[in-house]
Amino acid sequence: MNDYKQAANKAELALNDGKYECCIEIIKPIVDTFSVSTKEGVNLRMLLITAYSGLNKNDEAIKICKQLAKSNSSQVRENTKSLIQILNAPDLKTPDNWNIKFENDFENNNQNNDSSNIRKKFNQKETYIKISEEPTGGTIPFKKGFAIFTFAIFISLIILLSGCVKINNKLDLRNINSIDMNIEVKSKYIKKIPWQINFEKKIGENFNSTKIFSDTEEFLIKEKGLDLNEVINKLNTIIKIASETTLINFEDIKITHSEEDYFFAKKHFFSLLFNLESLVDIDNLDISMNIINSSKPIIINQNKNTKIIQNDINWQLTPGKKNEIKFTYWNWNKLFLSFTLSILIVVTAYLIRKSRYELGSNLPELPS
Repeated sequence: MNDYKQAANKAELALNDGKYECCIEIIKPIVDTFSVSTKEGVNLRMLLITAYSGLNKNDEAIKICKQLAKSNSSQVRENTKSLIQILNAPDLKTPDNWNIKFENDFENNNQNNDSSNIRKKFNQKETYIKISEEPTGGTIPFKKGFAIFTFAIFISLIILLSGCVKINNKLDLRNINSIDMNIEVKSKYIKKIPWQINFEKKIGENFNSTKIFSDTEEFLIKEKGLDLNEVINKLNTIIKIASETTLINFEDIKITHSEEDYFFAKKHFFSLLFNLESLVDIDNLDISMNIINSSKPIIINQNKNTKIIQNDINWQLTPGKKNEIKFTYWNWNKLFLSFTLSILIVVTAYLIRKSRYELGSNLPELPS
């Protein structure tokens, strides 16, 4: 992994300096050690394609594209097809009569001597533009370089706009044996972007379609009556699909639970860990989790990203960091509490009746 980072950094610096051959010399010896289905393999091959394109070696660039076309990621395959079409585009030959020529003429004029110095001034004639009146002919396709530049801007926009998304998770823990889970993915500024569409398609293949709701702007998954292990498995399945569609390697979510039984109530302890260190340099990405409890929770590792509203925890996750929350809450035994309350009512009623009987009615007694 260190070899990859060093090579990628050196290659990117070489590209920035226009040293395309140097970039190829750095990457070519190690590129075959990384699979086309890994993030590292895709990144190295994209750098190679860029370098070959800069040297007008489009045949070599297309060979690398064909390797990427075998990737397991549908997003990589789709982008590769578009890139091959761009590389196969015909060259643009610019007609001579499209050029705009500038003519400048300078004359040197000597001025009067000033004691010890001789100063020269240059009088520049009026600059003019000579425009040919000849017809330019039919429309000719853009040059290959323009198409590659446009494609690069398009990819950059996708990366930029990939952050304009709001992801909200909802866990209902009021019944630990029957947990409800909702996951909502919603575009904040525009309609759905490509990775969202691919993500939703993959989710539809792995989840029951009756539990998925989708429209032009948002996507919702609803699951009910799950135990804790099922919740963890489904969340990690969704995280795996997100890794495949965004080419970002996410770690599995870790949820631990323990409880203490006091007969009249149970005290639950929860710990949730989301590692989002791979989500770096993505602006406007909003990830939150709403956790519903049966009683008011107590957060053990309180921080500014968590808020408690009645029995709910609102947890705002931070991209680029490890996000962890630990909390506890009580789950009261309703049957025991109802039975205890009933006994208290009966005992209270009995004591009141006995007290009134001992005090008497204060009515006059009949003679015996």
